[in-house]
Amino acid sequence: MSSANKGNFLELVELLSNYDPILKEHFMRLKHAVASGKRMTSYFSPKIQNKLICLLGIHVKDKIVADIKKAKYFGILFDSTPDVSHTDQMCETAAELTENILQHLEEDGLDISLCRGQGYDNAATMAGIHGGVQAKIKEINPKALIMPCANHSLNPCGVHSFGSAASCVTFFGTLERVYSFFSVSTHRWELLMENLGVTVKRLSHTRWSAHYDAIKPVRAHFEKLTSSLEKLCNPKENVDTRGSAQMLLSAVCDFSFLCYLSFWCEVLEEVNITKKYLQTVGLTLEKCIVKLQGLKAFPADQHSEIVEKVICYATTTCKEMDISIERRGRVKLCKTMPGEKAKDAALTLPEERKRAMFECLDHFHHELEIRSQAIEKILSMFAVIQPNSLVVATEKDIRNYTPKLTEIFDEFSNEDIFREIEHLQRHLEAAKISVEEAKKWTALQFLEFIVKWDYCESLPNLSLCLRFFLTLCVSIASCEISFSKLKLIKNLFRSTMSETRLTNLAILSIEHEYARKIGFDEVIDKFAEIMARRQRM
Repeated sequence: MSSANKGNFLELVELLSNYDPILKEHFMRLKHAVASGKRMTSYFSPKIQNKLICLLGIHVKDKIVADIKKAKYFGILFDSTPDVSHTDQMCETAAELTENILQHLEEDGLDISLCRGQGYDNAATMAGIHGGVQAKIKEINPKALIMPCANHSLNPCGVHSFGSAASCVTFFGTLERVYSFFSVSTHRWELLMENLGVTVKRLSHTRWSAHYDAIKPVRAHFEKLTSSLEKLCNPKENVDTRGSAQMLLSAVCDFSFLCYLSFWCEVLEEVNITKKYLQTVGLTLEKCIVKLQGLKAFPADQHSEIVEKVICYATTTCKEMDISIERRGRVKLCKTMPGEKAKDAALTLPEERKRAMFECLDHFHHELEIRSQAIEKILSMFAVIQPNSLVVATEKDIRNYTPKLTEIFDEFSNEDIFREIEHLQRHLEAAKISVEEAKKWTALQFLEFIVKWDYCESLPNLSLCLRFFLTLCVSIASCEISFSKLKLIKNLFRSTMSETRLTNLAILSIEHEYARKIGFDEVIDKFAEIMARRQRM
């Protein structure tokens, strides 16, 4: 207590004692005891801190579990991240991960048979259809439907599409070199900032859509970037800077580089917008499908327009900056396409880049088609509770939709759902909700309407079906947001923090809405009970 710097916690408590008479009195007694050489329990030790944090964390977790049990049905989201030492603390096999998930559910008193949705990234260990965690949980509970993460599905779409062209891979390599060249030296970085006014970004290997952040400033300030490189070619610069700048300048002042710079700026802007939308809190599956369909339509509908616009930009920029469009090095014969003659295989550089960009767009569209099939299959399964079905579908359509659902879930029958949809339509009419308005509703809005007007008892099967649908996750973005909190709590300066303390601090930070509602009297009584029991022992 006599130290000039007692640490953040004790200094903060002492500051608060200036405004709290009880805390002030405790501090005065403690200082008097220390001065007189007497022993007194301070409750300021790290162990006491950890115990209080643990009690608060458990309290919040119990509230969350209670809400889950009240809802009865739930979904699972799972992901992992390396710690500050770049080590993943989770086990690596699907069997061990499954056992870990089931063990924690059992500890929290949650029945795996009531799970109706699973959400993981697209790694084979988690989402593999044969030996992945999702498959092992479905063996136990076939009703736990797997929903591939929409965000993670976009990443391999991009990786596979640009990896199909060697020249495209070279472009991204050059783009990474731009960042590396300027970031390695404060002098180069200051010159870049002076000329561009913005920073260049490095490529992200885990978030492919973040490539847009690396491309955008280069595309917007290409002439200023080349001007910066030219200044660094000055004989006054050191040999390393001058040599690297000359090589990089030659790489970026290139027709192919300009083509891909404009091309990927166009494509990645759309991908980035979609990815941010898919991270929206409370996003429902039907909205996710609409957004993905819009992204699929982009390369399909604007196939030629995108490429022509890119070629025009690259050609115009080359003329303005006096950059040669002629092919460098030896002429490379391209592979012939179906129906193409061998003599047509020797293409000009613009024609070759056009072909490569068309291939990238085709690959991207194909990958999106494949990776969105699983999501569309789930939506098709729940077609009977989509707005059109609930509001305007014919009896024949509804009877065609319901078997897809009742094959998986035995909680309701085809006739029950059909009859309740008719009741819902009458309820909507009685509440003066127009057909056009109801068609714009989401599944959540339909359920809210049923609850608001107290129709749950008259529409039990339809309500349950909507709840099952809303249990399915669209992405695991919330898990990754939680990782951001973890890395703020346990950083390089707190790398020795125990697992228990980290877990409970993370719960309090991530679930701050629950934490703000904590009844501290209840927690203090629990703490006092634990301490009294320890003293009796």
